[in-house]
Amino acid sequence: MTPDTIIVFSAGTIPYEESGRTRWRTTTYDNTDAFGTLGGRDRVEAAALLAKKYPDAYIVTTSRRVTGELPAQAEVYAGEVASLGVARERIIEETESINAGTQVQEAVRLATEKGWKKLVFVLSGFQIPRVRAFYEQTKSNIVVDFVSSESVLAAADPAFVERFAEIKRTAAYQTRLTSEARGLAAIKAGTYQSAPPEDKRER
Repeated sequence: MTPDTIIVFSAGTIPYEESGRTRWRTTTYDNTDAFGTLGGRDRVEAAALLAKKYPDAYIVTTSRRVTGELPAQAEVYAGEVASLGVARERIIEETESINAGTQVQEAVRLATEKGWKKLVFVLSGFQIPRVRAFYEQTKSNIVVDFVSSESVLAAADPAFVERFAEIKRTAAYQTRLTSEARGLAAIKAGTYQSAPPEDKRER
């Protein structure tokens, strides 16, 4: 499938100091929240690779911080995608969503508004079942391909497979798998509730 647009699901941002100023970057698998590992940088790198594969596709980076802090996650992700060679005019920053569920809703809204018929959702493999469940709830007829960042990176660099195998053995990754399974079950049961901001705090 050749997508109209690549949607990059955010996975948090982290502040750091540089030359006396606070700057922000995407998370790595070493960063966590209350639900386990994050891994936003891999999504950036995967999105950049897919942008080269599909040169006519737009790239949408997603989300603002649930606490309202600036910069929005979408802005940080957009900057990193652009730094990997993707033209800024191809990148759209979606700053209304605050979590995976609203990222799906905003992706569908944007696609409907702009007439996009085919989307690629770029996210971590552990998140795909839950995001697919959110998408099914929208009843949209937009075609969506759910692509894990790790599958894209493994195809581009075989050495990534071994590095990712080590990540999967970490306690933080296993915590994320448990959290995702619990979230998926809650969606199916109709009892899902968004996490409070303190649980989403990256560290």
